[in-house]
Amino acid sequence: IMQEDRLMENAAEVGAQLMADLQRELGGLPGFKEIRGQGLMLGIELNKPCGALIGRAAEAGLLLSVTADSVIRLVPPLILTTAEADEIVAKLTPLVKAILAE
Repeated sequence: IMQEDRLMENAAEVGAQLMADLQRELGGLPGFKEIRGQGLMLGIELNKPCGALIGRAAEAGLLLSVTADSVIRLVPPLILTTAEADEIVAKLTPLVKAILAE
C-alpha cells in the first residue's frame, strides 16, 4: 500500500517543502539554531527551552513534542499534503517567534 499510494515520495517532497518554508520563516532569528530531519520527521532546534510551546501549539490545533528541552519535533503523517504543510508553517511560525521573544 505504501508503494501504491506513493507515501514515501510524498513524505520526501512535502517534507522538503516544509523544511524549506520553516527555514525561510525562522532562519536567522535570534535563538534559532537549525532545522534538521528527513522526509516529514523534522526537528527545529532553538537555543532555549521551549516546552511551553506544546500547550500553545495544541490550542492552535497542532500536535508536536519537544525533546532535549529545546528541539521541537514534528512527525506529521505520511499523507500530509502541501496545503496542510502550509497550514503547519502558518500556525507554528508565530508560536516559535513568540517563544524566542520571551
